[in-house]
Amino acid sequence: MGKSQKIQENANLTLVIFPYLFLSKEYNTDGITLKPSFQNIIDQEEPIVKKQLLRIAEFFRYAYNKQVNAWSYYIAYLSNKKDWFSLRDRLNNLITILRYSNLSEPRNNALFSHFDYFIFEVNHLHLDDSSEFHYYDGLLNGENTIGFHTHKDSVGNPFSFHYEMSPLVLEDIENDRYLQKFYSHRSFSNKEEKRLLRAMEWFNRSFATTKEVDQADAIIHLESAFEALFKTDREGIKAQVQSGLIQFLGETNELIDWINQFWKLRCAIVHGDAELKPFFFQHTKGSKGHRDHVVMGRKIFTRCLDTFFQIRGSTYSCDIHEELVSNEVRIKETKKCLQNRAANDLKEAFHLISGLRKDDTSFSKKDTVAFGKMFLPFVIEDLRQENKNDIATNIETILKWSGSKYSDLALIYNEASTKYQEFYFSNSHSISNPIPIETSFLRSAGYTFLDFAIWRLLTFFD
Repeated sequence: MGKSQKIQENANLTLVIFPYLFLSKEYNTDGITLKPSFQNIIDQEEPIVKKQLLRIAEFFRYAYNKQVNAWSYYIAYLSNKKDWFSLRDRLNNLITILRYSNLSEPRNNALFSHFDYFIFEVNHLHLDDSSEFHYYDGLLNGENTIGFHTHKDSVGNPFSFHYEMSPLVLEDIENDRYLQKFYSHRSFSNKEEKRLLRAMEWFNRSFATTKEVDQADAIIHLESAFEALFKTDREGIKAQVQSGLIQFLGETNELIDWINQFWKLRCAIVHGDAELKPFFFQHTKGSKGHRDHVVMGRKIFTRCLDTFFQIRGSTYSCDIHEELVSNEVRIKETKKCLQNRAANDLKEAFHLISGLRKDDTSFSKKDTVAFGKMFLPFVIEDLRQENKNDIATNIETILKWSGSKYSDLALIYNEASTKYQEFYFSNSHSISNPIPIETSFLRSAGYTFLDFAIWRLLTFFD
């Protein structure tokens, strides 16, 4: 089946256009491949894709009706709503990071709207070449619908901003330090990642005020960014933000004064005071304001976030969090994942098993025996596929055990573990013949559990 048939029968061709963002070369991360609108790259696309790309690109204009000639795009094939929402979430995360990376550095001359994107789902009506009229719905940043249409050679309702904006050109995007922190060497949890992205998104929105809204909105967005960054509760927000700022930047009278003045301005805006506080910070010993609260707020937030990343990069704390999860809880969560047997669930299960610790007796001997019968068949199946039948047979002896002395079973585990260790270290870490990541997770879990079970069955406590 060809791709054109696939578009019409199984999935919708979905085109994501970044009309004011131009990459110097292709960039791939999190399953998204962003491409620049170089002619030689577009020419390599399927004819249907190329035609739709060029048609959609006509919808975008600068001021003075000048066509955008440098843009970026991404191609996807979506079959259901789950895929669509997954794409939108991944795009939003990527764009939030890119926006922040460029907006937080004033020398980049980036605007909030440079990073806007449109999602277009192409259906069979768009592929009808016999029609002179084509209508498209573009979802701006995956949320707001903007309609476009073509009639013969004319474009209806072209998109333009009320100020002239040339495309932003990004060089060496793969070396962007914020993208690396989130996609290459992550040093924080998924929960923490969501909070950081939310804080960065609020920071970014403070730039949407430039020529589009007003300074008051920027203040509110920056306050929300600080609130998200320091993970405040509902009570005592100001005190928690102030505490976070002092911990990150140090305590000075000037910083505390800035916080107080910034907060008064924020409250005046939120509560609708008829007369707003000054938008400029004024030193307590001075008579005039000399620092724009918005500019200072952005600079302070950027310093705080950079400090946060430095702390995470230099302080290894994953072991602390792992240690706080008991073996009992690990096995409970593992059982749920093993019962589902979905690929991602199995990876999570094997990861949990690999974290079992030999200084934690919260998981009983009896339950260890029962869990071995549930988990070890996965290990045996892998061994059979590798033609390691002697080791597989040895582990099967564990499953057949029906005695009453745990020390006897520990001896059987010890014999199986000794043989499995040789296989594990000679195959799981081979450079010349790398194994799939799922298999690597399984073998690490097998090695850990066999060793753990010996210790647990021989410990004094039941």
